[in-house]
Amino acid sequence: MFAITSEQMFTIISSIALFILVAVLFTLVVLFYLRRQHQQRQDEIEQRKHYWQMVLFRACDKREAIELDPIRAKEFKTNIDIFLWVIQKWSQMHQYVRGDADDGLQRLADTLKFEPRILGVMKSDNTRHLIACCIALGDLQHMSAKAVIRLAELTDHHSSMVILTALRALMRYDAKTALPLLLKNVHFIAPERLVTILRECPPKLLSEATSQSILANSPQHAGYLLRVIKGMELPMSETFIRQILDKFSDNVDVVAATLALISTPKLLPIVRVYARSDINPIRIQATAALARLAEPQDSELLWTLLCDSSWWVRYRAAEGLLEQPNADIDALLKRSEALTDEYAKTMLQQVATEIRYGVL
Repeated sequence: MFAITSEQMFTIISSIALFILVAVLFTLVVLFYLRRQHQQRQDEIEQRKHYWQMVLFRACDKREAIELDPIRAKEFKTNIDIFLWVIQKWSQMHQYVRGDADDGLQRLADTLKFEPRILGVMKSDNTRHLIACCIALGDLQHMSAKAVIRLAELTDHHSSMVILTALRALMRYDAKTALPLLLKNVHFIAPERLVTILRECPPKLLSEATSQSILANSPQHAGYLLRVIKGMELPMSETFIRQILDKFSDNVDVVAATLALISTPKLLPIVRVYARSDINPIRIQATAALARLAEPQDSELLWTLLCDSSWWVRYRAAEGLLEQPNADIDALLKRSEALTDEYAKTMLQQVATEIRYGVL
């Protein structure tokens, strides 16, 4: 029978131990080497970032000449990651600078030939690249026809973020071209985001374009745009208000959204009619409009609305009574004691307390 002597066993164990030791040492050497390589790459990246940050800061100072290191300039042209990092930082700088500093950033963009390089990158369908490029184009002071055409093409992209950034860039440069495209794409844009983009548009052009779009489209489209107009506090004409109410008279959402836009006493006759509506959303907005614009003869209607079944109607009616010019709060509260509706009494007292303590 084959047997292993203790000396042989010791030799085998020693060999295994030596092999493990060598393997561990080799692994440590490889890990050290990889770590060193990674650290070198990180150091190089940080050096590049520091260099380009200094270039961006110097560009903001008109006293500084823009001089580029040839190696760094070549990297900018050939390395897509460096290019994207620089244009994103360049765009971020635009949020904080104006005047000469803004002009300096534009000079840097011209020196580095931003637009041709951006258009080259925008030939791909990489969403991240397209978003960064669209944002940068929107911050340029001037743009070629090719860039405008490419941005317009991207308003049909499958990514909503690409569409939004392309529309924002177009809006900053050519609102007349961008606005119809923007209004066509409102179905997937959150109202608050759309408001931010539309603030780039001249108010008169925006008012005309949105009015035409509302009257030419579906109730859903109209209701959405009316909420956007409300968010922008964009004034709408008396004629336009009447046209919407006539065209969409059978759509509760559109009528309610339109009543929320009324800001002229000339439309009070319409408001008074809608304040008597049986439909809650319409009655709420009509009461809010009446509270904003009420004339002395509207007091009795507001007292009637104070006894409404809807909490919001009662609240707006109480505001309307208590916030009228020269309103005597104590006299109004005394009159409320004669009401048989306890909810109406409580509401008037609540709003009166808010007014007295500066909540409203």
